[in-house]
Amino acid sequence: MSSHFKIALLASVALTAPLAAQEGGQASDEEEVMRDVITVTSRFREESVQDIGASIAGITGDDMLMRGIQDIEDLSRNIPGMQNVKTRPNSNDIAIRGVRSAGSGYETSTVFSVFVDDVSVTGSGNIRDFSSADLNRVEVIRGPQPTLFGEGAVGGVVRYFTNDPDLDGPTFTGQANARVESIEDGGMAYSVDNATSFIMVPGQLGLRLSGFQREDDGFIDNPSEGEDVNDYESVGGRAVLLARPTVNLEIRLSAFLSRDEMGESTQVDPGSDPEDLTFAASPLSGSYTDDFDLYSGRVSYDFDWLQLTSITGYYERNTSSALFSAGNSFGLAPFFPTVDTTSFSTGSGEFEQWSQELRFVSFLDGPLNFTAGAYFRDRSNVSGQFLTCADCVSVTTPASENLATRLAETESEQYSAFVEFTYEFTDRLRLIGGARYVNDTVTATLHQDDVVDLVPEFDGNGNLIPWTESNPIGFVSTLAVLEGAGVGTDFNFELEEVLPRFGVEYELNDSILLYANVARGARNGGIGNAIAALGASGGDQDVFFDNLTFDDDRVLSVDGGVKASWLGGDLVTNIGVFRTTYEDTQIQVNTPANNTVNGPEQSIVGLEFESSFQVTADLSTFLNFSLIDAEFDEGALITAAPGGSIGPFDLQAGNQPANIPEFTLSTGYSYMRPVGSSGWMLISNGSFQYIGERYSNVQNFPSAQLEPLENLNLSVELSNDVWSIGLFGTNLLNDIEAVSVASNPLQQFIDSDGDLDAPIISTSVNRPRTIGVRASLRY
Repeated sequence: MSSHFKIALLASVALTAPLAAQEGGQASDEEEVMRDVITVTSRFREESVQDIGASIAGITGDDMLMRGIQDIEDLSRNIPGMQNVKTRPNSNDIAIRGVRSAGSGYETSTVFSVFVDDVSVTGSGNIRDFSSADLNRVEVIRGPQPTLFGEGAVGGVVRYFTNDPDLDGPTFTGQANARVESIEDGGMAYSVDNATSFIMVPGQLGLRLSGFQREDDGFIDNPSEGEDVNDYESVGGRAVLLARPTVNLEIRLSAFLSRDEMGESTQVDPGSDPEDLTFAASPLSGSYTDDFDLYSGRVSYDFDWLQLTSITGYYERNTSSALFSAGNSFGLAPFFPTVDTTSFSTGSGEFEQWSQELRFVSFLDGPLNFTAGAYFRDRSNVSGQFLTCADCVSVTTPASENLATRLAETESEQYSAFVEFTYEFTDRLRLIGGARYVNDTVTATLHQDDVVDLVPEFDGNGNLIPWTESNPIGFVSTLAVLEGAGVGTDFNFELEEVLPRFGVEYELNDSILLYANVARGARNGGIGNAIAALGASGGDQDVFFDNLTFDDDRVLSVDGGVKASWLGGDLVTNIGVFRTTYEDTQIQVNTPANNTVNGPEQSIVGLEFESSFQVTADLSTFLNFSLIDAEFDEGALITAAPGGSIGPFDLQAGNQPANIPEFTLSTGYSYMRPVGSSGWMLISNGSFQYIGERYSNVQNFPSAQLEPLENLNLSVELSNDVWSIGLFGTNLLNDIEAVSVASNPLQQFIDSDGDLDAPIISTSVNRPRTIGVRASLRY
């Protein structure tokens, strides 16, 4: 029985189960009392998650504090259909419903839109973390959301909302939190944060200030340097000024700053037991800084029937890194046998973005309502990248320790306009339709791109001729090649599309909602990695050009589901099914340097199940799982073979995309019970997550198949209106596994089972068991 068929069978059973139960004697509408779940604004109106015909997950800031959710990694474990690969802080490679960015860092945008207080903070490369301190809630919308959230929302949307001062609350309020934790086989971790609101004019003017600091000693040891080299420190704060001069007018100004410093990534020695937590391959540990400033202004005016909102945002992110490059250190070794090829990838990035959105949301009494708007965004990304090999000076000509130097600038300008209509045919039947017009222009300019001329030489017997002191390797200027071919060094990519979305919602009764949607998403192309393109070309100029740039990719997704409540609202079950066609997928390949190319079409089908059950007044539980079957429909020669004697880097039909598990599960409980009559409460939370097997690359090498990962978290605390103090443990099973590996396809071989394989050259692992204590003070 195929995976597609099994998911379809499960989906048919799941979608009809609520209807069968309804016919079997559901409580009457008068008896049904819907338990209030989180309120979200995914359609720019305040609505319960259960009233929206889409796959949406929302977690409040209080729930995040109780569950110990600090970053995207923690968040992904609690949301079905969402996965994440984290190799260091602020480096998140997320997937939603089987759609994932290539992860090479050369994409002009990710496949997800990420917003902080309605300002886009999505750039190229992996998604960074934003502090969980003083959050109101986080919303995750799964599936394409082009109409309201832009062309970048190919796979979904992640929205952070920070707390505002409560203008109708007390004059002075706040909350302080602290936690200390011990990492198994590692160091200590500390975090403190505080948020305070000052109401200067009750009902009209207030200020909220918050600050946070987090220090993490790490858990990876490097024998040449010492213990815990993957340390991390983050410090930052926010200020929110909220003014309501009249009943209809609201003005919100905010600033959010963070300064982060990190050591080495979470790599361990390739081929070692992940639980060893040792990275001896590098003689010197890396370092990484990641700073951002976010400023936003929101002005809203309520005309009673129409709300007009203007959102202005400025986002700046500066990064600097010097990290051990396992792929190049080990990948170059066969070509340079007489020198130590230990290599470091160093670089810097300056990302700057201005954005402006005007939004119109109607509140008409009739059957028709709409959301419309216009959006402008201007981005600039200046980057410098260097591949440094100190001992390679003796085998290069001219002598240089830099095997690659890349200075580039990318400018992106986008104009878009959108409208979405909702028409209520009856009190229970609604049709939704809309589209966004997108004009996105990317201009990429290469200022310098010099790389070693990595075109292998072979003797008459097909044996590799290495580069040595007596046979040094030369350099090639990509710019010279491009200018000589008349191509130039400026590359323009334009995406002009109308991206539609249609949906239907039908309330079977007050407790069961049926829905279906179809949406299309797209994102722009860009320029990739010249050294990877050269390595893939085998000296063929046409192949080099084919691998230097990549085109836009797009998805078409159809989904449907049932949202239902039972037993007076005590039991909530949400079931969703989806099918996505992913065209011209931007995927990461290694030659062995990372690059982004367009792969063949993917087909993704899946099922998500979310449930919560209020067992008693004190105890509630949840159970979530997802089934995803994602595969490439066709095989493809994704790069050429260098020199002709090494097998091609091909992708076989039926291969799975990278890091997409077929099965994930999370379950847990929350328990709250009064202790005596003094106002104290005993609170306990627990969760268990399971992530199934998956491959770490699109070639599905057997050595790149990752083992399942199991994670158990527990906490218990005492709390009253002022104080909270508790104990917690994360990854209590201490299940440490590889979460990301990189292979060297230049050294492919046939393994003992007769399958094509490649050696592993880097391995990253998850965080070990931690035990800690936390406390909160509300004032």
